[in-house]
Amino acid sequence: MEGKELKSLTSLAAAVDKLASVLKGLKPSVEEVELLEARGRVLARSIEAKIAHPPFDRSAVDGYAVRSSDTYSASLFNPVELRVVKEAQIKPGYASPVSTGEPLPEGADAVVMVEETAWRDGKIMVYRPVAVGANISRRGEDFSAGDVVLEAGSVLDFRKIPVLSAAGYSRVEVLGKLRIGVVSIGSEVVEPAWVSGDLPRGRILNSTSYVVLSYLGRYPFINAAYYGIAPDEYNIVEDIVLKALSVNDIVITTGGTGPGSSDLVYELVERNGVWVFRGVAMRPGRPTSLSLIDGKPILHLSGFPLAAWTGLEGLFKPALTRALRLKGLETRVVYARLATRLPNQAGYTTFIRSRLKAVGGELVVEPFMLRGSGLLRSLSETDSYIRVEEGSEGFEEGDVIPVYLDYP
Repeated sequence: MEGKELKSLTSLAAAVDKLASVLKGLKPSVEEVELLEARGRVLARSIEAKIAHPPFDRSAVDGYAVRSSDTYSASLFNPVELRVVKEAQIKPGYASPVSTGEPLPEGADAVVMVEETAWRDGKIMVYRPVAVGANISRRGEDFSAGDVVLEAGSVLDFRKIPVLSAAGYSRVEVLGKLRIGVVSIGSEVVEPAWVSGDLPRGRILNSTSYVVLSYLGRYPFINAAYYGIAPDEYNIVEDIVLKALSVNDIVITTGGTGPGSSDLVYELVERNGVWVFRGVAMRPGRPTSLSLIDGKPILHLSGFPLAAWTGLEGLFKPALTRALRLKGLETRVVYARLATRLPNQAGYTTFIRSRLKAVGGELVVEPFMLRGSGLLRSLSETDSYIRVEEGSEGFEEGDVIPVYLDYP
């Protein structure tokens, strides 16, 4: 095994492959929940509709249900008169008022929009012909009984949960929550609650753990537990990490990963487990590493906030998405014109925080150019990020490039 120094780096693509392969070994439980408790959870099995939707032919507009053949001779100067009745069946020469979503009366095969008619003495005037099926939603137009309406792995949200309801479900099976323990490592790190007044020299307030916990907290299918700060004492680090590992599916540590830090994380893995990879060719986040202890994964992130975010967004999220076959977590991409030249360091995949704005009717992206993987402003004052791939030399000013929106 190589020494503590990061002598070789794993490409980001290979790191995603390796982490995804490890995470495929997770065996989440399955539980049944009410639909309104399913928001943000992961569908355990593909869902087949129990009934068709719509379950009947229905009006797509407010208007009058008619027999289309009654309107064929209608024109602006020679309107067709239809007597209005509210009945379950209409005969030739009659029309029945219907609201949007209302079932069609028997005999009707089209709907005339109310604004395209005129009322006169209990009759409507129709001024143009309507075709069979006009303004009608047919039974099963959305889906039929037996159709797969949602696939396993779908992350349920306000767009998907109503589909389950319409398909005939009041409860649904979802994967049990993924349990992730988060441990901060470093004697220099202090919690905000511990401090009143100026920080002692060499101490920093804990912000990186809050990056990790807030990031994971966006996903209701994850249950993240915080185990606090472990000082630079091996026995304490080992005790906290192994305790977290015993009751979680994954442990994420922050700090203690860089070649300039203490040997505690390195020693922990050397004594208790194996390295899957040490160091990733990405900026920021070069020290990001993965190990296994007792077959369980530990993702080691940098202690710097921006570098920790990069490890989560660039590595953890795509690997987890692939491993659990999640659907609905894809990062949204827009294309924007680059405001300034953006070079890349050879051999690295680089993540640059950015801001989008509209300029003269065009979307423009401004890289957030403050340097340093610990700069919190690069997170708080941006809404997106730019990804420069390992083999790219970067982008030139004025290039139209993909920009990744910083939302779930």
